[in-house]
Amino acid sequence: MGPDELFQRAVVARRYYLEGRTRVQIADEFGISRFKVTRMLDEAVASGMVEITIHNPGSIDVELSTALQRHYDLEHAYAVVADTDSPADRVDAVAKAMAELLVSILRDNDVVGVDCGRTLARVAGHLTTLPICDVVQLTGMAGTITTNGADLVRRISEISGGKSWPLYAPLVVSDARTAESLSSTMQIQETVARQGKVTCAIVSVGAWTPGASQVYELLTPEEAAQLQSAGVAAETCALLLDSEGNRIPGLDERRMGVDEQTLRAIPTRIAVATGHDKINATRAILRSGLVSSIVTDTEIAAAVLV
Repeated sequence: MGPDELFQRAVVARRYYLEGRTRVQIADEFGISRFKVTRMLDEAVASGMVEITIHNPGSIDVELSTALQRHYDLEHAYAVVADTDSPADRVDAVAKAMAELLVSILRDNDVVGVDCGRTLARVAGHLTTLPICDVVQLTGMAGTITTNGADLVRRISEISGGKSWPLYAPLVVSDARTAESLSSTMQIQETVARQGKVTCAIVSVGAWTPGASQVYELLTPEEAAQLQSAGVAAETCALLLDSEGNRIPGLDERRMGVDEQTLRAIPTRIAVATGHDKINATRAILRSGLVSSIVTDTEIAAAVLV
């Protein structure tokens, strides 16, 4: 290609990429077809004359997010970059990204379902507006008053302007008889029935170690050790899983919350996870198919791709 042709390619590329001209406008200026303009633009990129750089949007690592989405066939995947080593700041960054995802995907008359969890509890603080949506508690209460599902349901419904459907029961009770008795109350029956209407659920990731699962913390050390011996490595909504994502029914008769079939039937199910100690649990939950999307930090995202 001679210098005149190279020069024309460079000018065409400048008109298109820097000056915002359309292919038709460029074709008219140079007296060539728009198809030739398209070919010249493609050649400019292929030859290295034009280099296109796509910057990550805010705190999201696009390459890592895309790899995560493809590897686990997910609807949504956010790998959040936290510019700090502070665990609290990392949790806040992931919670903020989760709030932004909710704002972008929810529509009027959607029904939001929420699990309990410390990271989930931070999501509401980053929400300022939402479409009109009812909010349903998916699991019973655990943790402090500001991190349990009932408080999160209240806070999100105040923003969305929809009705709240709390579940006033412990997440795990002492025995099957107590669970059956609580499940017979009208308020809990109404909330459980509403769980079947949920269109978007946000759930936590629990690792089967002290401090990394609210379910773990509700059990005696003997009970937790027994379940660990049975292969439990992770939980979400108090549904127990082994490291490969297979369900272990250890607490099914004692847990108060959405059943597995109802959870799997929810169109969008977003897991939220942060911290090194959640890597193996996040991998297990992604393998299980219980969730269809994830918002996590880059450390977890990179680790679960290995």
